[in-house]
Amino acid sequence: MATIELNYNNIRQNAINLKERSQDIIAVVKNNAYNLNLRECVKLYSEVGINYFATTKEEECKVIRETLGEDANIFLLNPTYNFDLVREYNVEINIASLEYLKENLENVRDLTLQLEFAGSMRRAGARNLEEVLEIINFCKENTLKLKGFWSHFSFADEFDGFYEKEKELVLKVLDEAQKHHDFEVIHLQNSASFLRDGVFEKTTHQRLGIILYGAMPYNVKENPVALKDLIIKNPITVYGEIINIVTLNKGECIGYSNSYIADAKKKVGVVNIGYGDGILRDRLKGQTCIINGKERNIYSTMMSHLVVEIGEEESIGDRVYIYDDKQQLHDYTKYFGPNSVQLAALNYNSLKVKKIY
Repeated sequence: MATIELNYNNIRQNAINLKERSQDIIAVVKNNAYNLNLRECVKLYSEVGINYFATTKEEECKVIRETLGEDANIFLLNPTYNFDLVREYNVEINIASLEYLKENLENVRDLTLQLEFAGSMRRAGARNLEEVLEIINFCKENTLKLKGFWSHFSFADEFDGFYEKEKELVLKVLDEAQKHHDFEVIHLQNSASFLRDGVFEKTTHQRLGIILYGAMPYNVKENPVALKDLIIKNPITVYGEIINIVTLNKGECIGYSNSYIADAKKKVGVVNIGYGDGILRDRLKGQTCIINGKERNIYSTMMSHLVVEIGEEESIGDRVYIYDDKQQLHDYTKYFGPNSVQLAALNYNSLKVKKIY
């Protein structure tokens, strides 16, 4: 059975290292803490002094509150209509739009609100400065508790100039909004923005997700990094084992639809891990693995198996590493897109899970 090792000591150390470089952190723990166990992660974040959490699901807000008690601050990023739950568990909620406030005024009177500027993400929130100011005025007129201002940079992990434009817009809107309301909490920066620019002067918190879990938000080897000395440790190791060795003659194929055809007589290893275990096919196709400390080619990908290059020294039972300290998950961002896609896809039902504390 293929294995995933989760090193919670490294996740803890990442949180400590990031706290040293930020003002205050809002830890994004959505989707079961990026598939790394919500309860485990919020407990260790709390232990190192992070007590503000953001998620997209009402039920995860409930889990955070039940795990940490009343000391935690919890912000629900998605618009909600489950007002009884967020009231019971003391959850701060997002303002989806001015219409949302008007339609649900009686339900939100006693709740703590945060104003989202939609920016170029456009999933929810005020669409322009005019609507931002209208929401602020509506909250004042109806004595609503408006605590926070936030936005999200949709281009922070891209380097084609769009990020600088959206950042300029968001900061201009924030400047105007602050003339009309004194926000207790302001958070704009995700992991990529924080890594690129460091702390924004006018914010109170950095809203960090993927970097807490040991994955860089973009290819740091080829793109600018403001926090150059920041150490982020790898918490995720994924490996299978060689379960069979096959000798192929030149021209013989192996795998589905002739996915690999031998260019010479050679031995190949069959490994007990594949895309059914949540390893993205784009990660496996034409890429490499690590066997006995050496980089080896991946020849063919199947649901439960890989076919890999081996040498004379490889044998049955040898471990085949897909992700480890040498080839970390974020090293493959440039091949298949955001590394959050891989974190979300890992299949904990088919992988043996080992936890390291």
